Amino acid sequence: MGFISEIIGYPLGFIMWLFYQIGHSYALALILFTIVTRVLMFPLSVKQQKQQAAMTAFQPKLDELKRKYPNNQQKQQEEQMKLYSEEGINPMASCLPLLIQFPLLFGIFDVVYRPITHIIRASRPVIEAATEIAASTFETVPAAFTARPEIYVVQAVKENEALFTTNLVQDFPAIFTNNPELVTEMQSFAEKTAAFHNTFFGMDFGAIPSFSPPVWDKTAIMLAAIPILSGLVQMCSSVYMFIRQKKMQKASGAQTNPMVNSMMLMMFGMPIVSVMIAIGYPAGIGFYWTVSGIVGFGQMIILNKLFTPEYVAKLVEKDKEKRRKKGGGKRQSMMERYQKMLEEQQGTSNTAADNKRSTITVSSAKFDDEDDTPSDGKISKSKQREIERKLINEARRKQAEKYGDTYTED
Repeated sequence: MGFISEIIGYPLGFIMWLFYQIGHSYALALILFTIVTRVLMFPLSVKQQKQQAAMTAFQPKLDELKRKYPNNQQKQQEEQMKLYSEEGINPMASCLPLLIQFPLLFGIFDVVYRPITHIIRASRPVIEAATEIAASTFETVPAAFTARPEIYVVQAVKENEALFTTNLVQDFPAIFTNNPELVTEMQSFAEKTAAFHNTFFGMDFGAIPSFSPPVWDKTAIMLAAIPILSGLVQMCSSVYMFIRQKKMQKASGAQTNPMVNSMMLMMFGMPIVSVMIAIGYPAGIGFYWTVSGIVGFGQMIILNKLFTPEYVAKLVEKDKEKRRKKGGGKRQSMMERYQKMLEEQQGTSNTAADNKRSTITVSSAKFDDEDDTPSDGKISKSKQREIERKLINEARRKQAEKYGDTYTED
């Protein structure tokens, strides 16, 4: 795995190791880890729920801006930013929990790919020696061995523990002849690895799910069920969110709601992403993602029951009242900073436009001193084109003089 995955993987691996000590079950450790991370993310989920409900209730005001400025997108955007700032709404807040889940997923990749490092917690020399021994069991080392060697080492130990405990010096002199202490460590490692419970009803979390296994036995069926279940869970969550958003849109009287369109995308996109995450990778990753989706779906139902549109409206008013009381001493929100940036950009654009008009006026005076241009500096389009033609001809004349060419005015 990559450097980022390792950075996130080490703290997650320590947490997983602690959970594994509770029941000595990898499946239980993954379930406990998922529940704990969801609980820790609960405040963010509450904020996301508030923002979604507030955005739906806020939509009629945005519809009014579209009717007021139908042909001026820039003005619409400026007024929208002002409303967001006044109402204390951040339209990007609903994406934060999802953005946090993906780094966690990268860390889970590292934990599942390296169970010896994170769960068994063997030393680096032992892992390197065990990897070399495991590689010797293949006539042709598979390509996936390089990407996830520790999974193959665990499988090799479970299938042939004696290979890692007896005749090590004779069978692998290059590894153990000059390092006798490593023999004792290897034997202890083999014992721990053989006892490592990384299965769930007989399904190895290091195995890869497939929709076309060589044999459809119990294990193959359970492995194939993980990506299917993962996709179904995400589909149920997306459909539930879409139905709720439609109801809230109807209740608020909004004509349009961009969030409904995003829900439509999630209805089809997230199940596909979930299946892709769960298929083609070790089953432990798909298992985590599926459990996370189930816990998140239940959490979503509870939050929707608690945060009704009426309750959210009261919370929004309380937040606005707090901001009014704090006044100027309050640190600017992201939307307020963005609104200020837009205003500064608008001021820069106006200045540039004024400079352009001044340049055109000066150019007009240069090429047509007898011009009857009004005193306010404004000129007609035909006159502006005439000035531009003169500017081009003047540039061509200077170019011809520089290189000794003959110049003929166009």
